[in-house]
Order: sequence, then C-alpha cells, then structure tokens
Amino acid sequence: MRAQLSFEYYFSLIVFVIFISSLFFKMITIVPVYSDEINAQQLRSEAYQISEILINDVGYPGNWDKVDISEVKRLGLSDETKNKTNVISLSKLTAFNNLYQSDYKKVLELLGIKDGFAIKLKPSLPVISPSLDNMPPLPSATGISTEIKRIVALDSSSFEELTVQMWEK
Repeated sequence: MRAQLSFEYYFSLIVFVIFISSLFFKMITIVPVYSDEINAQQLRSEAYQISEILINDVGYPGNWDKVDISEVKRLGLSDETKNKTNVISLSKLTAFNNLYQSDYKKVLELLGIKDGFAIKLKPSLPVISPSLDNMPPLPSATGISTEIKRIVALDSSSFEELTVQMWEK
C-alpha cells in the first residue's frame, strides 16, 4: 500500500500553520505593550509612595532639618510638633529645597530612588512659601515617566499643589 496525501490534508496543514503563525505574531506585538504598562503602573505606585512619605512622615530623626545631614536616615516634610495629615513644615521644606539643590544624589539615596526623581511645589502665595520649581530635566522620551499631584497645606496657612515626578532610564 502506498500512502496517499489528499488535498484536504494539505489544505488543513496550511490553515493550521497560518493560524499558529498569526497567533505567534499577535503575541509578540501585544506582550511588550503589557510589559510597558506594568512597568508604568509600578512607577506610579512608587511615585505615590514617595509623595506619601514626603507629605505625611516627619523623617528620621524627627528634626532632621536641624541636625547634620550625615545623621539623617529618612526625609519627611511633615511637622514633628503637629500630628496633622497633609500639613508640611516650612522649615523642613526650605531644608529639603537646599539639600535638593546642593546634593541631589543624597536626596535619591535617602528616599531610596534608583533612577530619577523631581519635586515641584506650586504655591498659592509665592511671597509666603518657597517655590520648589528647580526640577532636573526629564530624560529622553525612551524611558517611562509618571507624575503624581497632591494637595498639601503649608504650616496650616495655605494650600499648595505638590508634584512628584519619577522616571526610569
């Protein structure tokens, strides 16, 4: 007996190969989009955590703005004498701004950030509150970046918009 292959066999084999190929090409085009979205979501989560630490934590030690920077373990802008949510201290904000301008790498180290970080405070009354608008330039558009905006009170006197921006290289 001879084995005979029919037209239906060849046709079904071609349909099967086309189906598997199209499924494979669909997967390699969809997976990177999901991967990038997962990375972006993780970065958004980290940016929110950093904003929460800055706004609602006093730092360690609690009076880190008055001690030597080598003794500081964690930064926080909340006032250690008041126990209020989303109220930041003017003296800690000024100390943070000075440290941010002079030793950006130290700020990254104290906050536990790997790649890039920027903070901006848009004051409602520029005469009373310092402006944190000296953000470092954003990297090229190839990396993922995100931005979190929070409303804070500055020593309970005025409301400000605090923007935390983070990016991956």
